[in-house]
Amino acid sequence: MSNPALKSIILALALFGAGSQAAELTALQDEEALNPDNVIFLEQNWDDADRQWFYHMNQGSSLLTYDLFLHLEQHDNGELLRDPLNMMRFGFLPGVKSDQNPDVLPIGFARDRDNVGLTCSACHTQHIRHDGKLLRIDGGQAMLDLQLFLGHLEKSLTATLSDHEKLDRLGKRYHGDGPTEEEFLELKNLLEQDLARISDNNRRNHTRVPYGYTRLDAFGAILNKGLAATGVEDNFNEPDAPTSYPYLWDTPQHDYVEWNGSQANSNIGALARNVGEVIGVFGRVETTPATWLYFYDAGYPSTVHASNLRAVEKKVAELHSPLWPAFFPAIDHEQAARGRVLYEQYCLSCHQDIDRTDPGRLIKVRMGSIDKLGTDPKMAQNVLEMRGKTGIFLDKPRFYLVGSVMGEEEPALFVANNLMGGVLRNNPLQSLLAIRDAKKLGHPEEIHPPKYLDGEILARGEEVSDRALLAYKARPLNGIWSGAPYLHNGSVPNLYELMLPAAERSRTFYIGSWEYDPVRVGYVNRPEPGAFLVDTSLPGNSNTGHEYGTGGDGLPVLTDEEIWALVEYMKTL
Repeated sequence: MSNPALKSIILALALFGAGSQAAELTALQDEEALNPDNVIFLEQNWDDADRQWFYHMNQGSSLLTYDLFLHLEQHDNGELLRDPLNMMRFGFLPGVKSDQNPDVLPIGFARDRDNVGLTCSACHTQHIRHDGKLLRIDGGQAMLDLQLFLGHLEKSLTATLSDHEKLDRLGKRYHGDGPTEEEFLELKNLLEQDLARISDNNRRNHTRVPYGYTRLDAFGAILNKGLAATGVEDNFNEPDAPTSYPYLWDTPQHDYVEWNGSQANSNIGALARNVGEVIGVFGRVETTPATWLYFYDAGYPSTVHASNLRAVEKKVAELHSPLWPAFFPAIDHEQAARGRVLYEQYCLSCHQDIDRTDPGRLIKVRMGSIDKLGTDPKMAQNVLEMRGKTGIFLDKPRFYLVGSVMGEEEPALFVANNLMGGVLRNNPLQSLLAIRDAKKLGHPEEIHPPKYLDGEILARGEEVSDRALLAYKARPLNGIWSGAPYLHNGSVPNLYELMLPAAERSRTFYIGSWEYDPVRVGYVNRPEPGAFLVDTSLPGNSNTGHEYGTGGDGLPVLTDEEIWALVEYMKTL
């Protein structure tokens, strides 16, 4: 056969007829990453045992029946949903076989008794490709679209229940040669229960602002989980303020965490934060309080593994930020030295220096009010403005342990805090140990330590006021070269553009490729197959603000040469 055109036609027909997955591969379906020997790890103070433990440590998330996840097919073909190449299209990275992960689940999945759930490594493990090499960054910002995955999971469950052949194949995988009638009915019941839970979650968290890769409205999901626990039908708010998955290094050492600085790490704060994370990703809570000695309110039993959450927090406290990789283009140290002078002038008042390897480091974060920063306010505003019915929590203390009781309608934050507080009360020993952990890291004993806002320490009692929460956190920038896209909502594609006036930044850009741009410092911006188009005109997606060095901050305007020097310096952090 010598006719090239005819060859192309025959090949196209063959791919079309076979429904080949290869014809649908996205930029994230990196076949070389399926071989763990191809992956390069940087020195971050973890060994392979540490990272494998972190990837699959059970925290109490119950997403789906475990054996269903093992055998469930994709909705539009007969391949398994959990096929490693298919899971990469959502941003999940391939796992390896181990005692903790015998069925080779993707990174970020763990078994919890008869269920499978997510771990924090799903959103905080990063994969970068450059110059043909694959780089793994532990604790980094994942290229994950959880919204896309949950939509496909719902489609797969729905298709299996409605397609006799799919259901029959699932039954044979699940029970061997073939299920009995009783086993078949039990399997169908499991499918229906899991579908109802996933479908309800997706309905409650539907939004007109798609998140895409590297972002999630985690706060909105957690608040909606609290409102769902009230027992009131259709009690939720639209989670329309996606934020980037922040990198994890130094997080246990911060005095305040979350993008809006709403959660202190002192006292019991770190455990409370992690309990909320598990609740947000399908942790289950029984809201009928347990009792001890027939009269003591022992809080809410749950699937949350508080002891494991404490262990994860301590392991993350050992993690170091990654340094610029040796196989990236070499840093121009003369230019970086010029950039350091500019960094001290323009950046250091908010993004303080730290020793990334100092085990005693303790970071007092600087908060900037949204009025002064000029960045998109929606995330901070939503946390304060979202409300809902209290249902079964009516007349409960607003923060479960202290304060006045809740009325018929309250801020969703109060309802979610009640849920988290109940889980903590059901884990009194772990709560006490969490307070001890905070002391060992050097955090003060008070629940809300002093907080810096716009360069000043707030008056006592104002640390979680509306004024304090209508703000965003400026953390130290070690490892910032791995943190694209930038700003809290992931609205700026690279470090170079972040230094420009907002009017000169990209209005739209693509995210959804592992390929890294070491010049502008971010991922490549091009319409790869399956890439997501970030539209900064949508609510919550604004790329305005943080215009330091552009003339609006009283400092000299940075020249283009100075911007490149500043970018070069930040590669060294």
